[in-house]
Amino acid sequence: MSTEKVPQPLGEEELGERSTPNKDLASAAVVAVVAVLTLVFSLRLDVPGSFYTAPGLLPFITGFTLLLMALTLGVRAIRAGAKMSVAGLLGISSRMIRGFWSAKNWRRPMLTALVVTYVLLVAFINFELRVPTPLFVLQISSYEVISVIMVTWLLRTFWKASLLRCFLTTLITVEALAFVFRYGFGILMPETF
Repeated sequence: MSTEKVPQPLGEEELGERSTPNKDLASAAVVAVVAVLTLVFSLRLDVPGSFYTAPGLLPFITGFTLLLMALTLGVRAIRAGAKMSVAGLLGISSRMIRGFWSAKNWRRPMLTALVVTYVLLVAFINFELRVPTPLFVLQISSYEVISVIMVTWLLRTFWKASLLRCFLTTLITVEALAFVFRYGFGILMPETF
């Protein structure tokens, strides 16, 4: 029998380094903060109908699930020897910051910028177009227009499929989602601030 160690697969991106317990603990802390914020904000939403149609129900379930996963990851990291220091919890080091903005990892800052732009556009631009057709009045909201443009751009940047394929995938997905909310729930997506 051979006693050689077989290298374990590193994942999709073939990262050069494995996660450490301190990094896992820092990740658990960040996810836990996001989860708690999600829980708090979902509970602050008005409940216009019954509990089952409350707009905060799905975010609450998602936040609760994220919190459980973060706690599980945190406990495992502590059992694996993670140090409970501020630097370890925050996971901030100059190497991590340089790695985030390095030319090799251009996808991270690009994705961050595109998502922040998308969220701000959806939050602050609000309009609704009504196009009469022989069968019904077609309603198009700012959410749909912005989503189709931004998600097509995201897909084209990171998926590398043809522009037409990215556009059609986005259009079908966004319009199906908007259709369900508009005609199933009776609201336009998303409700603005």
